[in-house]
Amino acid sequence: MLVYHPAYDVYHGVFRALLLLENTPSKSMPFDTMRIVDLYFVFPYLIADLDFPRGAGPKGRKLAGTPSRFNTLPSPRTFVEQMKGLHTLIGTALAGRGFISNDAFKIGMIARTETPVPEPLLSTASSEDLDLAEYLGTRIATVPILGKAGLKARSKLMEFRYDPT
Repeated sequence: MLVYHPAYDVYHGVFRALLLLENTPSKSMPFDTMRIVDLYFVFPYLIADLDFPRGAGPKGRKLAGTPSRFNTLPSPRTFVEQMKGLHTLIGTALAGRGFISNDAFKIGMIARTETPVPEPLLSTASSEDLDLAEYLGTRIATVPILGKAGLKARSKLMEFRYDPT
């Protein structure tokens, strides 16, 4: 039996990545940051497990009360690791269409280019999607990824103890 889930859909992933990048002040983020915020976009209830950075807690707790429209995960950490291949495909697709820099992607960064996103694509986002993307892009994706206070450590989704600091 085939069951559709947007988390496994490359095209939905491209939509999510563009929405998150468009709502990030620098229009760029490390690849691992994109993997983490994408998980929170698809499963917003997991935000409740995040060690919030200063000033990000009140709205984050509100968004954490949003149930996933899709389903729940038995192990978010395992899921993030299993999704690495799909996230690589998403980044490759974005680079192939010129939406992100191929050179930046090769060194582990997702950085928007000047290529405009087709208006009909982002206009399909619901108000809930836009609110979540704005929060994740401005409050979570801007947290440094490495170190004891970094996003890997705060999310508990990736190993951080051996990161260079």
